[in-house]
Amino acid sequence: MKTTKKQTNQSIDRKTQEDIKKLVISRIKATSDDFAISIGSKDCTKKQMLESVEIENELGQEIIETQMEYLRDMAKGAIYQQGNDS
Repeated sequence: MKTTKKQTNQSIDRKTQEDIKKLVISRIKATSDDFAISIGSKDCTKKQMLESVEIENELGQEIIETQMEYLRDMAKGAIYQQGNDS
């Protein structure tokens, strides 16, 4: 069976998404056991965050997006620049 360019791009995207998910899970696991966040009026424990990212529900997707935005900003130096605006 011949693999099309579209199929190749989709498998790369799935592989990249899986790597991103693993990265986010590792970052959450590295936090203290009492780590928690609040989203709106809902508190979310470390365990709940890990479960949500693992199953990629709405909360998990939001956590992944937020983590990636943070990492992109850090790579660009944007996080460090904000502190030097004075």
